[in-house]
Amino acid sequence: MRVSITSDMFNYSFRPRMDRKLVLFADHGFEYLHWCDDWSNDTLYHEEDMKHYRRLVDDAGLRCLDVHGTATDSISIDADDSARKAYVKLLENRVEFCSVMDGDSVVIHPPRYEAPLLDKRLERSIQTLDAIRPLCEDLGVMIAVENCAQSDERILGTYFSKYPPEFVGFCFDSGHANINGNMDDLFEFGDRLKALHLHDNKGKSDDHQPPFFGSVDWGRVMGWINESGYGKPLNFEVTHYKRLFKGSMVDFLDQATWSIKRVLELFYSG
Repeated sequence: MRVSITSDMFNYSFRPRMDRKLVLFADHGFEYLHWCDDWSNDTLYHEEDMKHYRRLVDDAGLRCLDVHGTATDSISIDADDSARKAYVKLLENRVEFCSVMDGDSVVIHPPRYEAPLLDKRLERSIQTLDAIRPLCEDLGVMIAVENCAQSDERILGTYFSKYPPEFVGFCFDSGHANINGNMDDLFEFGDRLKALHLHDNKGKSDDHQPPFFGSVDWGRVMGWINESGYGKPLNFEVTHYKRLFKGSMVDFLDQATWSIKRVLELFYSG
């Protein structure tokens, strides 16, 4: 399938070795990968790590499309000076890793619009983007900002007004939009769409389940992606949680693959 899956699908339940899960993805017909390991910690990849992961992906017959950037509760895009410097170092590391993997974009989370001191935090985030821009332009890797929380479309609009699409684009997360009720506002950014986190929920919790598990309107989502002119394979950020699915890794992948094929019918019929 000309479809991408996220690398951390089983990281919070079965925790298989990297080579094992990559082969499982390939065996179920996936041809592409969104690297999502270590997205929420401060792990820095050394050159040997990058080459090792590239070999594992190649050996599985997969191709990495894009990489999720990393942050922690204290090390974030809008943190104060010392923590923000640590974030820049992490982001530089993932941009370099993305280049080694032949990906085209690194996904990051924006500052929370609804949190206190927005103006100061927004300015810090702009300083962060300014700091990473030379490396991105040198390596040909763009930044894709993901919608995560309520009113994120306002942050995204600020970034898109300030930076060209060759540097800053949009990562659309269907599950987050479903929870936060800002799908229509986010659909205004179709011309900036550079990466996808497609998954489903029932509008209450961030379940990251396959399509048709919950209440995402997949007909609308697929229609919008089609109209946007998005050219990369669709990526599904689907995660196995034992509280939601009791079967094996193969069972879950069978279910996810079946659901994804159903939603692809909507995409290709649009």
